[in-house]
Amino acid sequence: MAVSWPFDSTLTQDANGNPVYSRAYSADVIARILARYFRNGVFPQPSTCLQVLQQEGMTVLVKEGAANINGRQFYEETDRVLTVQAAEADLDRIDTVVLRLNLELSMLTIDLYVVRGVAAAVPQPPTLTRTVSMWELGLANLFIAKGTTAIPQHRITDTRLDSERCGVVASIIGDTDTGAYYAQVQADLAGFKAVEQAAFAAWSGTTKTAMEAWVATEQAAFAAWFATVQSTLGDDVAGNLLNLINKYKARNATVTLAVADWVAGDGLYTQTKAVSIVPASGVLHAAPAWASREAYNDAECGVSAAGAGSVTFTATAVPTGAVTVNLSVAEVDA
Repeated sequence: MAVSWPFDSTLTQDANGNPVYSRAYSADVIARILARYFRNGVFPQPSTCLQVLQQEGMTVLVKEGAANINGRQFYEETDRVLTVQAAEADLDRIDTVVLRLNLELSMLTIDLYVVRGVAAAVPQPPTLTRTVSMWELGLANLFIAKGTTAIPQHRITDTRLDSERCGVVASIIGDTDTGAYYAQVQADLAGFKAVEQAAFAAWSGTTKTAMEAWVATEQAAFAAWFATVQSTLGDDVAGNLLNLINKYKARNATVTLAVADWVAGDGLYTQTKAVSIVPASGVLHAAPAWASREAYNDAECGVSAAGAGSVTFTATAVPTGAVTVNLSVAEVDA
């Protein structure tokens, strides 16, 4: 059935004299229309609209305000105090302050309630009821610590901005007052920062202690090993061993073979570089740097001669670019 709205209704009478209106609208029709213009949630003006605050003992205060649930409106003109059930003796739980739309014929209301959560070692907020006849908005979660007799503000989590549990109706007239929402976010961030700082301090202290212990252990192990070597070899043998080690020296250098420095010869190109680490005799190892390996291999580069202080390279073709070569010399001192 198509519905168009609003139009003035004309009044006629049936055969029994009862009034008949040509344009009669049910509350459901109006709610369905309003639901297209308003998202579910609390109205953001003022920012304290239906905010849940601490109160004495096991009670909380809900500030005055308005909300929309599926096109049906709720207005509370005074602050309300809600009673929370007593805490468990051994386990924590999380309760939720809800605004509940109830379309059962015996109710037909929107009102405030506290939904009791399930006590557990790691408690979770209760699931909101959302059916055809009943729909809940979660205004705040209350952490009910075991054995507690009061609900301080830091155990009240404002969920009005959580679109999954509540949400905010977009303001269509005037500015949106976000003061209370901002304060809630800042408080949450401050608490998170404090927890993270404490965790980092604990971690860094533990890490520093572990590092210091590791260094001390390694130093002690080296000292014990060195003492064993000294006692095993004796002063003369240890000295001879040190001299033998010093005879074998690893020396390294890097040279760059520029394109312009290649000299054409008898079917080959040559390039000689002065390399101070190269002795009159020794074992020379040459390998292209990683970035030069393709150009070096394509030109079939290699070392053709090495003497005191110089190295001569050959290539079958001039490389396409400058080539970097890493040199390593193993020298045996006489």
